[in-house]
Amino acid sequence: MKVFALCMAAVFLIGNTVYAAEKTEIKEKTAIPVHQTVVWDGTETKMPGYNIDGYAYFRLRDVAKMVSAYAADEKSYFDLDYQKETNTISIVTGKGKYMDPAREKVFDVGTEEKKAFLADTTVVVDRLNGLTDKGIGEGYVIDGYNFYKLGRIVGALGMQLNWCKEENVVEIVSLPKWDTNEPVVYRKPVIYLYPEKTMDVSVKLDYAGDLTVTYPTYQDGWQVTAQPDGTLTNHADGLEYSYLFWEGNGQLDVDFSEGFVIKGEDTAAFLQKALSNMGLTPKEYNDFIVYWLPYMQDNAYNLISFQQENYTQQAKLDIQPAPDSVLRVFMAFRPLEKPVEVTPQKLQPFERNGFTVVEWGGSEVR
Repeated sequence: MKVFALCMAAVFLIGNTVYAAEKTEIKEKTAIPVHQTVVWDGTETKMPGYNIDGYAYFRLRDVAKMVSAYAADEKSYFDLDYQKETNTISIVTGKGKYMDPAREKVFDVGTEEKKAFLADTTVVVDRLNGLTDKGIGEGYVIDGYNFYKLGRIVGALGMQLNWCKEENVVEIVSLPKWDTNEPVVYRKPVIYLYPEKTMDVSVKLDYAGDLTVTYPTYQDGWQVTAQPDGTLTNHADGLEYSYLFWEGNGQLDVDFSEGFVIKGEDTAAFLQKALSNMGLTPKEYNDFIVYWLPYMQDNAYNLISFQQENYTQQAKLDIQPAPDSVLRVFMAFRPLEKPVEVTPQKLQPFERNGFTVVEWGGSEVR
């Protein structure tokens, strides 16, 4: 499968933008048959449509079928509803996969040029939250069927369209970039302390968010006595702990441009290997897997990416005495219905030297 990022000539991330129907004085145009190569979340297909004035137009029902068959994000699935009284087609989201009521034979455009007439049908996008977006641009009627621009259709659904002009390939991505304005739940970051000899340690967290739970209780920091085997004695209550634990709500610029797509049933084996390669001990990665596996193993697929740099900028640690080596692992994952292509992430090994601090945590991104 080719990577199209370097030859991208145009990118449309349209989201919920409202479009007014485009005006034109010429109502009859020539439609040239095309069989456009379209890559849906990594799966290459051929879509029959027509080229009108240099733009490819496709039937709404064909796009609905393709989205249901190949889009990795089921939130992109849509159904179609035609209201004869108002001559309106509704693109209805949130109803699952499209089921073609006509159950017609596979549609093709043939090889002959056709006459295309400006459509007078209104197309709206109805969403479960009650919002309605009017307009996905002008459409054309060809042989009794309505055809619309692919970019306008998928864009109204929040999908991304990339066009590689040199190879005449369209790529559709159903998983848009995570909105950095949305809060992220930082789940169970835990901090292990391994000094070379027993010592008192102060740990403070500079977190760009709100702490929701800590254990032991965070009181302007943690003051503990740490043993070389990782055992901690909290000064505030005199009790023994295996690690310092916190959770919070905050911002995180989640980057899924690199990562791994793993079957849910293979998640445990993947995490065991990946975390071991990154430098976690069996006890540490077993703690990690036991916590996260219930959230991941029943998903069809998981898109997994480790966010070390983004994470450490949002949740800074001030540890005194200063450690000699620090490993902070923060995993972001997204459940998928179907696999997508992603650039493999390079994981750096970690070497423990002297007073060592290890932390792991994660977040589920929807």
